[in-house]
Amino acid sequence: MRNKRGQIRIQEMSFMIVGVIIFFVLVGLFGFSILYNSLSDAANEISETRTFSAITNIADSPEFSCGEPNCVDSDKVMALAGKKNYENFWDFSHLRILKSSGFNKSETEMIKCSLSNYPNCDLIEVYEGNIENYRAISSFVSLCRKEYENEYTYNKCEIAKLIAGYEVK
Repeated sequence: MRNKRGQIRIQEMSFMIVGVIIFFVLVGLFGFSILYNSLSDAANEISETRTFSAITNIADSPEFSCGEPNCVDSDKVMALAGKKNYENFWDFSHLRILKSSGFNKSETEMIKCSLSNYPNCDLIEVYEGNIENYRAISSFVSLCRKEYENEYTYNKCEIAKLIAGYEVK
């Protein structure tokens, strides 16, 4: 009888140890999921900050600048639009310029710019990545191009929205 009582106590102790181990594994998994979630949020916040700082400075880059602060040369942008050479140059999911003529239009009503319809269009897609889950950040800029009228060349400027997207992880 004493032998059976000792075996029962050993079994109780082993079940208790297994239960405690399972409890700590579950607590560890719960803690790991919270840590992973906050890490993912921090990564998205860093991506958003990087995209915002890049979008505010991109108008002054040589590829876009028209010589004035916060001014984009639409002729240069049209030359860059759709070029595959710049795919890895920017860390964006997409880069677009929305002209003032497209501010009150839905995306289906907008006329996308091409060399055949430029400058009578609404949206210039400089770079379009194949990322489905992204957030967009925008900044207003002056969009200028050279116009020729009455034997004079001048800069014709309008307001535009520079839109860049970053991947949400």
